[in-house]
Amino acid sequence: MGDHIASLLTIAVIFIGVPMLILVLRDRIRRAWRERPGRKAARAGERQVYKRRILEPDWPRIERHLRRPVPDALRQLYADTTLVTSRDLRYSMDDSISTFEPLDEQGMRDAEAWLGFEAVAVATTADGDFIYLRPGPSEPNVVYVTRHDGGDTEPFAETLEGMVETLRRTNQTP
Repeated sequence: MGDHIASLLTIAVIFIGVPMLILVLRDRIRRAWRERPGRKAARAGERQVYKRRILEPDWPRIERHLRRPVPDALRQLYADTTLVTSRDLRYSMDDSISTFEPLDEQGMRDAEAWLGFEAVAVATTADGDFIYLRPGPSEPNVVYVTRHDGGDTEPFAETLEGMVETLRRTNQTP
């Protein structure tokens, strides 16, 4: 009986203890890498560049890209510096917005590379999926999302105006 218990303990150490040890060590190494001198300053610099890009939309480029006038709701959203620089905003029970996207040339290229078609990416979900407007002179201001896990495209919000209002209401911004 004693040998049986020793064997079970050995198996438990091999199949539970060793993987746990590996995960703990990996976590400590990653944390040390993230917190090393200079990395914190680099992250702060990246955040400043992102914030500058977010707060300076290239409206003429967006209008050309949309092939229609920029919706007032989009201009109002990006004028709301508190909302547009916020992260991890609740939208619904199933969806949230991780970050808003810069409305500039690089932002348009990034969206097209990921989606495989032209779009004006406004934000990304918590899962990293782009939330966007489709270009075209007669396109309505429906906000779409294309899910990366299956490529399904569906409306994220029936209107851009409605999306902004919902974000403000659910996240308590004026």
